[in-house]
Amino acid sequence: MKRIFIMLLIACTAITATNVHAQRKQTDNRPKNVIHTLGLIINECGNENGEVYNVTRNPNTNLIEFKDQRVHFTCSANNPNLLQIGNRFKSDEGLCYQFLHIAKGSNEKFSIVTYDNEKQRFTDTFIRKRASQEMWFMATKNSANPRLRDVYAIVWSPKEDNSNMVEGDIFMITSPRPDLYEIDMESSSKTFKIDGRVGYDLNDSLYVFYMADTYEELNDLVKMTDSYEELKKLGDNAHVAYMPVKNKHFGISVEIDKHKAGRIRTVMPDGSLCKLWTNIDMVPGETYRITTHNGYFDEDRDYEHRFGRYSDKSMIKGHDYDDLEIIGGYTEEDTVVINDPISNGIKHVKPMNGSRNNDNPLKGLTTEQIMDLELMAASIEQSKEMIEDLFKAVTTGIGNMPFYGKPKKWEPYDNMFNTISIQNKNFDKLFDKLLSTCSKYGLKQKDLLEPHKFALELLMNQSKAFNEYYMKYGYLSTDAAKCQKQVNKLIEKHMKAMSKAMGLTK
Repeated sequence: MKRIFIMLLIACTAITATNVHAQRKQTDNRPKNVIHTLGLIINECGNENGEVYNVTRNPNTNLIEFKDQRVHFTCSANNPNLLQIGNRFKSDEGLCYQFLHIAKGSNEKFSIVTYDNEKQRFTDTFIRKRASQEMWFMATKNSANPRLRDVYAIVWSPKEDNSNMVEGDIFMITSPRPDLYEIDMESSSKTFKIDGRVGYDLNDSLYVFYMADTYEELNDLVKMTDSYEELKKLGDNAHVAYMPVKNKHFGISVEIDKHKAGRIRTVMPDGSLCKLWTNIDMVPGETYRITTHNGYFDEDRDYEHRFGRYSDKSMIKGHDYDDLEIIGGYTEEDTVVINDPISNGIKHVKPMNGSRNNDNPLKGLTTEQIMDLELMAASIEQSKEMIEDLFKAVTTGIGNMPFYGKPKKWEPYDNMFNTISIQNKNFDKLFDKLLSTCSKYGLKQKDLLEPHKFALELLMNQSKAFNEYYMKYGYLSTDAAKCQKQVNKLIEKHMKAMSKAMGLTK
């Protein structure tokens, strides 16, 4: 998710270092935006006669062990929810360990392997079968059971008998992870692997991976050089490996015969080695899955509980912030107090992006309160994107149609203007809820200038579009004029709120 809105709201607290750092973002792994949008398409366009629904539960715990839901659907090519599919999948991309988009026209077919507990065997499930289909696919670890995999996919193609309609299939499948049931299981070998992905918010191209028998030796390795060029001059080194990024993926595969300590560092655009890093316990026969982001990473929590920092087996436990202390990190004298749950202690470390703003409006909020604001902001961002996509569809359609001054020419778009009005009302409702929550959490009006600017940008763009429609065609339909009036009222509302926040009015 772009999280533009929340970045504006809590810019003071956002960690902006473009590197991998030993800071974990503990979130629900369910791709809620994807699930919500697929559900809307199923409810609106799904064909019940073509639905497959199969669930197997553990008879003792009642927990799901296998679930297969497949729904055939037919809808307009301009269906607002279908138009949002790409954005929804991209917004949840950081939650998955496998992500794929295949555009229409590609000859690539795609299938997955699922393990059916009831049948006790693997089966192939074909997702994309034809070149005319567009496909979005993601796989995540199941939130309740990390040994299960959740798959979410959608494919569609134009209907042969109607160019304005499409038909396709939605897949939502929960089954045991195939990698845990392979004949040659990874745990039976001596191979340690990193299966890495670069998140949507990063453009990293190369990582360095250090390996050592002890944590102390790992630190000595890191101190050898400060740049990628210096590191290469040292020649072949059994303790250093390089992980170039290709198609947003990176990784290594090394043979080890005992538990070792590993470390990932980013090669920065200027060739320097980032002063911040990520520590990983290396275990023979295991794979560590990681997704890097701008200032944090999604860890392999199942791995960490079994072998890593949340277990008693870890070689790196309690060393999450040593990068700032060993290398020096930053020159600012300011320090931030961090409550470290792993070492059960308090650390005073330098902030990742230098001195932290003492006027940070969210510095007194709890993690739960910040997460509340993030969730609300995500909903607002989703509403904003839907409104923008609707306007794009209207503008494109109107631009391709000849207008002769006849009001009936607006009729194909009146439903869309009504939908925009509903979305604007929903946007305003969500926004008011966010402001109310911010007030409850102690934020001041002056802290909310940027969110109001965010809302005004959306509304002003709508107002501009209506003005262009009127200038080009000389009139607006009743529904379009009604929507324009709503937009103007909302603009006035936010302008007044900004003036009040700036102390210009009471």
